Amino acid sequence: MPTELSGSNRVLLTALAAGLAAAVVEMVFVLPIQAMLGASPVVVFQSIASGALGKAAFSGGLASAALGVGVHLLVSLVAAAVYVFTADRWPALLRRPFSGGILFGLAVYVVMNFGVVPLSRIGFHLPKSPELLALSLSIHLFAFGLPIGLVARAMLTRR
Repeated sequence: MPTELSGSNRVLLTALAAGLAAAVVEMVFVLPIQAMLGASPVVVFQSIASGALGKAAFSGGLASAALGVGVHLLVSLVAAAVYVFTADRWPALLRRPFSGGILFGLAVYVVMNFGVVPLSRIGFHLPKSPELLALSLSIHLFAFGLPIGLVARAMLTRR
């Protein structure tokens, strides 16, 4: 008979699961879209690594792509932890995982695009077309924030 996790272990496990889910689901959409725009998965992850390495990331081969994967996972895990720890104390987020997750995705989009990215070695720039801007925002809402909200609800309301 499995033992039930303590409260803090349950919250940590939920944050880990939600972060991994968001990281994977987001890339399920991002990688094919970027491929249509001419960027390979290696280039996508090198572009993430360029936040720390600058333009050198694009000549770093698989090592800089691996760093990009790690950074993407780290950002996803930290974001999920913020949501999960908040949801554990504010049950409205668990009762409304769709609206909570989508609003959280919007908050993450704003923080990343107007805070983190401009402070990184990438520099600030929004997508070049209104269509790409809408697509980028939609991915953050529905393929990043929503999975976090749904995983948090599923795992934190289980008995």
